[in-house]
Amino acid sequence: MVEYDLSDPAIIETITLTLEGVEGVRLTSGGVRSVGEVLSGRRNRPGRITRENGRIRVELQLVARYGEPLHGLAESVQRSVHDVLTATTGLKVEAVDVIFVDVVAEGEDAA
Repeated sequence: MVEYDLSDPAIIETITLTLEGVEGVRLTSGGVRSVGEVLSGRRNRPGRITRENGRIRVELQLVARYGEPLHGLAESVQRSVHDVLTATTGLKVEAVDVIFVDVVAEGEDAA
């Protein structure tokens, strides 16, 4: 049996590439920050990976294009990310949580 592990940045990059196929959405690029993050010098991350008991949970911070139906967009992201992570990594995906942190107009660094 081959043992391997994937780093969180590798998983986030896989998700980023997956989202290129989902029209109207993208991961944040670190623009939205809390006061605590500014004062501590921490950078905002577009996603958080939690691993426990052989399962993985992904939390994604997304930017949506204005006018997109957010509910449908969230479902599409969840399904796409779940399927790709399961197929390409072999990980057991417990959940894909989606948080929309911004909505931008077409042409305004749109998704």
